[in-house]
Amino acid sequence: MNVTVRPLENDERPEWLRMRKALFPDCDDAMQAFEMDRHLAKGDNTAVLMAESDKAVVGFVELSIHERVEGSTEDRVGYLQGWYVEPPWRGQGVGRQLVSAAENWTRARGLRVIASDAEIENERSIAAHKALGFQETFRVVQFLKRLD
Repeated sequence: MNVTVRPLENDERPEWLRMRKALFPDCDDAMQAFEMDRHLAKGDNTAVLMAESDKAVVGFVELSIHERVEGSTEDRVGYLQGWYVEPPWRGQGVGRQLVSAAENWTRARGLRVIASDAEIENERSIAAHKALGFQETFRVVQFLKRLD
């Protein structure tokens, strides 16, 4: 298996969107576009890294810098906003390569902690995080209420 992890290229937005839809199936197209645009607009504080094998994109990771993350004593941390590997490529080290590249991106910005999250019921993602050295800090159900 020969996989390369590299930054998102300008013409890869459709592939990124296709995989984001698989990762976030409840997110409608307008919100997907909004989140992608916002992610790309933040410059050096964000990154999208793609995993490629034989000229086919097989996964991605979205990264950002958060000013504060619950469970961390650091003021700023790297954050895995989204992490996805195509089903046929899972269990072959692609996710590990993506997270390793995310860790390098985080270190290159002088940060010492990387954080992530997973849906409470996503046991596969939780297990993958733990296998890569992440420690669960707590579980939460987050709420929003519009005030307009």
